[in-house]
Amino acid sequence: MKLIFLKLGGSLITCKDKPFAENKEIIKRTVKEVRLARKKEKFKLLIGNGGGSYPHTAAKKYQTVKGIINKRSLKGVAEVQDAASRLNRIIVRALLDAGENAISVQPSSVCLAKNSRIVEFYTKPLENFLKRDIVPVIYGDVGIDTKKGCCIISTEELFVFLAKKLKPKRIISAGIVDGVFTGDPLKNPGAKLIKEITSKNYPQIKTALTGSVGIDVTGGMLHKVERYIELTSIGINSYIINGIIKNRLKKALLEKRTTGTLIKK
Repeated sequence: MKLIFLKLGGSLITCKDKPFAENKEIIKRTVKEVRLARKKEKFKLLIGNGGGSYPHTAAKKYQTVKGIINKRSLKGVAEVQDAASRLNRIIVRALLDAGENAISVQPSSVCLAKNSRIVEFYTKPLENFLKRDIVPVIYGDVGIDTKKGCCIISTEELFVFLAKKLKPKRIISAGIVDGVFTGDPLKNPGAKLIKEITSKNYPQIKTALTGSVGIDVTGGMLHKVERYIELTSIGINSYIINGIIKNRLKKALLEKRTTGTLIKK
């Protein structure tokens, strides 16, 4: 049975300009689309949720992305982990209510990083969940970093590490815009959608990529595309779509044609 990785972006599931505020209506509809797609077609699913206004708020306050830099840094590690796990529990609960057997997997307790890149990840429990068709839900989290002391482990970084091992058929990333644009579409109405990004045209496109809207300590759209380009070398395609538009996520999960940006070799 094929495996799909799905990212629910922080901008989609939270109000990124308002600390600790989840978007309840979007979460409810999104998990419903996941459930409907899985009822229509059999496939294994691993979900990763972004942090949005939950952990990013604390991470920005304590400069967690820089590592252990002062006495407040350890407080920051604890606060970021708490915020990230609280949002993840909201997503897991919504999936359970929708009829999915979802279970949380906490990255900070199973991962070790070096300069923000994962070097160790104890994946056996997660692999066993997938074998039993349980939906693991990982999330952007704080992590122990052997160089910096601590770091932010993004959902994309988790996906890259796991994809190399688990070989999903594809990755879907749902956010609040239709895909990757030549500029910020929320600020520039003239920005154009880039329908395909490949290893060949990426160097030219890279200059147009900007950070996300609102609070984001993981690098926004540029970070996302950089990580997904990395996976094209092993034949894994990624699709960036707008999760706000009704049924677009469902179509993407069922491989039906929809608007978005395809990242491929």
